[in-house]
Amino acid sequence: MGLGSYILGVAATLIGLASIAAIAIWLADRLLTGMAGPARWVGTAVLGLAVALLLAFVIGSFGLLAVWLYLPLLVVTAIVLRRQGARVPAFGGGGEAIEPVGRPGAELTATAGPAAPQRAPFWLSTVAAAIASIVIALFLVETWDKLGTGMTGFDSTWYHGPFSAGFLASGDTFSLHFVAPQFLSWFYPQNLELVHGIAMLGFGNDLLSPLINIGWLAGCLLAAWAIGRPYGGAPLSLAGVALVIGSAAMADQAGEARNDIVGLFFLLAGIAVVVNAAHGGRRLGTGPLLVVALAAGLAAGTKINFIPPAVLLAAAAVYLTGEGRRTRAGWIAFAGLAATGGYWYLRNLIQSGNPLPWIDRFGLPSPDQELGGRDAASVFSYLTDPGVITDWFFPGLAEGFGPGWPLLVALAAAGVVLSLWRGSDPARRVGAIVALALALAWIAAPTSASGPTGEPAGFVSGLRYLAPALAIGMAMLGASLGPRDRFYGWTAIGAIVLLAPFIVFGGRTWGLIQLLVAAFAAAALFAALVIFFLPKGRAGIMRIARSRIGPVLAVGTLLFVVVVGYGVQDRYFDNRYASPEFTTAGLTEAFVWARGVEGESIGTNATRQYPLFGTGLDNDVQYLGVPGPHGGFVKTDSCDQFRDAVARGDYRYLVLTLDRENPDRSFPREIAWIEDDPNAVEVLSTSPTVIYELTGPLDPATCP
Repeated sequence: MGLGSYILGVAATLIGLASIAAIAIWLADRLLTGMAGPARWVGTAVLGLAVALLLAFVIGSFGLLAVWLYLPLLVVTAIVLRRQGARVPAFGGGGEAIEPVGRPGAELTATAGPAAPQRAPFWLSTVAAAIASIVIALFLVETWDKLGTGMTGFDSTWYHGPFSAGFLASGDTFSLHFVAPQFLSWFYPQNLELVHGIAMLGFGNDLLSPLINIGWLAGCLLAAWAIGRPYGGAPLSLAGVALVIGSAAMADQAGEARNDIVGLFFLLAGIAVVVNAAHGGRRLGTGPLLVVALAAGLAAGTKINFIPPAVLLAAAAVYLTGEGRRTRAGWIAFAGLAATGGYWYLRNLIQSGNPLPWIDRFGLPSPDQELGGRDAASVFSYLTDPGVITDWFFPGLAEGFGPGWPLLVALAAAGVVLSLWRGSDPARRVGAIVALALALAWIAAPTSASGPTGEPAGFVSGLRYLAPALAIGMAMLGASLGPRDRFYGWTAIGAIVLLAPFIVFGGRTWGLIQLLVAAFAAAALFAALVIFFLPKGRAGIMRIARSRIGPVLAVGTLLFVVVVGYGVQDRYFDNRYASPEFTTAGLTEAFVWARGVEGESIGTNATRQYPLFGTGLDNDVQYLGVPGPHGGFVKTDSCDQFRDAVARGDYRYLVLTLDRENPDRSFPREIAWIEDDPNAVEVLSTSPTVIYELTGPLDPATCP
């Protein structure tokens, strides 16, 4: 990417972010009245993301998601609100008490608005800052590695990346984007993929994609702090959530387009708003209720397994509005939940007749095809099998969360139990209910223990569905222990410190240079966080920010980031899929070949197809399959079907391969169907992959 294109991309991205921030701040001023600090920041982030996605839903439904329309609409909206928005009234952030439940043995005073947060001991905050700094540093180093290779995770290259690139290329968010026919993945909710698609608009490529999960990580940690803050347990909540995110089970979130950390952020954010607006038994006001519902909808629109906890979060928020208000509150919550979480399921309903096409009950239609991929099995189906539990589940939990996983699970469970215990306030119970819903969703998920019968080889991979439940349980541990004697807090933080090395460094086989870079980054982050925690340091920072030097420092920092970013993008595009080593040898060669292909149409039978979109994401890549009723899509079974699929796509190139090495076959069967066709000219052949250039229509007469 040349300097001119880079500067234009930076300008478009910054203008878009500034407009979204301005709109979100305006909304927060009206919906989160009286709320300040981390909870307010988290709520504002939810509002900004809701605005960004809602606008994309509207124009993307007409195939118009493009920078020339999206950016001006954001700017105009921000300007209008800036000039005319003062006429819109604000909604209160709190109300009178629902029931006198606060600290055990304490009386509750019914006051409006959120109560002042309790300050945690400084040394407790210091320990938590050290743990969070290490986790962030490791995440940054792993992200930097992906800036030298491109996103290489299976799901990122299978469907996350192609969906996002499809939004960029077509501007269409409503049509189904068929990828490899596994798990009916084209019906998945795609809030995260659309965020990546929006981020691609400014530069016209995926430069920002490996960096986006850093934002979700920061949001999760900020929301964790906000959850414990009203109860004096912010450090415990921060350290606990950081510990889970830093585990091997969540390590594949760094530098990738994975969405587990995204759904976790939205749920943590919703809980943070609840406990800050309604802790101590206060009624939840209309403004916070809407923000919580939007956060719940954003989670449900990110991943299917977040639907149950998201619905429960919204329902619990309605309950906290108090008697006499719940009917109206229910409609408000439903509107917020549907606005940010219902789009993809409405699309599914219109496209297939079923909002959840994986479910073929209740008289709803669904594609008549196997889900494909791994053999489906749930953790629940093995709970009565002690052999599987001892031979697979226990070692798998140790692999995902370290050898101290029983203690980690016990701490998270304690957070849930204490939040539900008599004497806890309703706001904390909301968080516990969400954690329980996530845990139950993991247990019942049909792929949580996938694999051959009695051999759930997919159990470790499925632990990313359990991790959000543990993270929220740890967040609630801080909120539950904060009001108690400091002994409990120090005991819990001691257990977290004991677990940290085994969980955070478990499963990572790093070289000396990576460890040194991570150590340096952790030290720098820790210093910054400690300064922020110090009251005097914090006051000094605020004085600088409000003085004349504040804007100068902000502009200087921004310019520094922009200048460094130009060097980073050079490194990224020089190395992006230049030497991929994450798939079969032949497909690796195809990915390298695609780096030099621009603006072409490519048909493929590869599951991992994202690198084929090219460096500028301007190749039109489609899986060669057969569309069926109700949104079905299956592999081609015959030469005639395959040739029909090729003809429908009007492709310039075909990339045909085996996703995995097969001892019984050196090349895919599709090769035999077209290798004698004179219009299929071989470009590259490395077992098990062949690339053909099509110089004309394939001749049906050459089918074997």
